[in-house]
Amino acid sequence: MGIVILPFLLGALIIGIIALVKVIKLLKLKLIKVKDLGIGLIISILLFGLISLVYIIEGKAWGLSPAFRIPIFMVFIPFGIHIVWEKSKNRKAEYFSKIFLISIVFSVILGIIFNEILFDLIDYLGIKKHY
Repeated sequence: MGIVILPFLLGALIIGIIALVKVIKLLKLKLIKVKDLGIGLIISILLFGLISLVYIIEGKAWGLSPAFRIPIFMVFIPFGIHIVWEKSKNRKAEYFSKIFLISIVFSVILGIIFNEILFDLIDYLGIKKHY
């Protein structure tokens, strides 16, 4: 299964690095404020909380599910939204595009720091595993 998981996680890491570079450029251009960083962090935490809540509601999960579900909902989908809204002429869409980009950066950084919690999330939540 590592043959499938490794490229998937590397893809999420690459997107995280791309997002980090974009956020640094936006910070240098002063297009992102401290408030935006806070909102991005809150979105990352909320997404993780929602993923955890879904696991609790389901009551059982595939053992390797966090390795797929977390990157999909915290990296891939927000990056897709960012790409679609990045060049939008709508100011709100452009703003939310930046917020999602910041959220991706925080998600990847926190995912690296708290790696063990992410991959053992099902155990921490006391959810039944199946393979």
